[in-house]
Amino acid sequence: MSSTRPTAAGDDEPAAVVLRRAQDLRSDRVSLLRATAIVATGYAGGAALQTTYIYSRYVEGWDQVSLGSRLAANAVAVVALVLVLLAVRAHRATRLWQMALALALAAVASAVLRIGAQQLFGVYTDPDADVVEAELASGLVIAAISGAIGMWGMAARRILRARVRAAEREAVQVENAVRALEQEEVRVRREVAEGLHGTLQNKLVLVEARLDRVVARLEEGRELDDADADDLRWVRAELEQARAADVREMSRLLYPERLELGLVPAVRALLGRLPASIATQLDATDAVRAYDDPADPRLTVAERLLAVRVVEEGVTNSLKHGPASRIATSLDVRDGVLVVTVENDGELYDESTAGRASGTARMRQRLAFVGGTIRLEAGEGRGARLVARIPLGPREGEQGSPGRA
Repeated sequence: MSSTRPTAAGDDEPAAVVLRRAQDLRSDRVSLLRATAIVATGYAGGAALQTTYIYSRYVEGWDQVSLGSRLAANAVAVVALVLVLLAVRAHRATRLWQMALALALAAVASAVLRIGAQQLFGVYTDPDADVVEAELASGLVIAAISGAIGMWGMAARRILRARVRAAEREAVQVENAVRALEQEEVRVRREVAEGLHGTLQNKLVLVEARLDRVVARLEEGRELDDADADDLRWVRAELEQARAADVREMSRLLYPERLELGLVPAVRALLGRLPASIATQLDATDAVRAYDDPADPRLTVAERLLAVRVVEEGVTNSLKHGPASRIATSLDVRDGVLVVTVENDGELYDESTAGRASGTARMRQRLAFVGGTIRLEAGEGRGARLVARIPLGPREGEQGSPGRA
C-alpha cells in the first residue's frame, strides 16, 4: 500500500508523485546552479586576466593590482550570484516572468557585492562614479548572461525530461492496449466457447436422442406413427432455432452483422434484434452519413467496431438496469470526434446505488487507449444516458483532416 501526504490544497498525493517532484526540483536546482557557476566562473576568470595582462599595458596604475585580488573579487560575485539564485528558489520558477525576476535579483546582488569585494581586496581604493557605473554595468551583464544560460539549461532539461516521460507513458499505453486486446479476445473466445458447450451442445444432444428413438423404430421394422412425426418436426424446429439464433449470435460476438456495410447499417441491425416491445430510434446526422458513405468510407473498420460495441453496452445497460420501453441512439461527428449516445427511459440512473458497471468500465479502458471517453449519467427525468467520444484518425492523403488513417 502506497503512502500519501497531504498537499497544500488538502488533497492526498501518492508518495511516488511527491518523491518524483522532489527529484525533479533537485535536478533543476543542480542544473541551474552548475551551469550558472561554470559560465560565470569563465567570465570572471577571463575578465581578471584581461584587466591584469591587457589593460595594464595601456592604463596607468592597473599593473599595481595583483591577479589574485581581481580573481578573489570576481569569485565573490560568482558565489553571490549562485547563492541568491538558490535563496530565491529560482529552480522552482516555471513562468518567464518568474525566471526574469529571480535572475534580476541575483544579478543586482552579484554586481553590487562585486563592487564591494573589489574595494575590500584593493582593486579600487576610492573609485569615482564613472568606475562604479562601469563595473556595476559589466557585473550586471556578466551575471545576467551567466544566469540566463543557466536558466536555459534548466528549461532544456525540463523539456527533455517531459519528452522522455511522454515516451514512457506512450510505451505503457501501447502495452496496456495490447493487454486489453488480449483480454478482449479471451472474453470473446470464452463467450463463444460457453455458447458452443452450453446452449448449442445441449440442443444437439436432445436432437440426437430424438433421432435415435426414430431410427430405433425403423430398425425394428416398425412403421412411424404420429409421435415419430412429432419428433421429426421437433428436431427440425430445434435445428432451425440453433441455426437462426445460437450460431448467428456467436457469429455476432466475433463480428457484428452488416459492419462491412457501414456504421449506420450495423447499428440499425443491432437495434433490429431487440424485442418488438422495446421501441428503438436511431438518429444519424449528415456528418456521420458523410463519413459513413459506402462509396467513400472515412471510418475505419476498427472505428466502426468500437462504436458498435459502445451501442451494445448502452443497450445491455438498458435491458439489465431498465427495464426500458424505449432506447434512442444518436450518432454524430463533431470536430473530428465520433459522438455516440444511447438513452433509455427506464428507472432513473443513480450512480450511488447503481453499483459498478463492469462493462462500461471495460469500455472506458478500451476508449482511453485511442484517446476517447465514455460516461454514464442520469437521463432527463428518467432512465440513463451513455455518451462516448471516439477521436477519428486523419484521412490518408489529407493532412490534418478527420477520417481514416
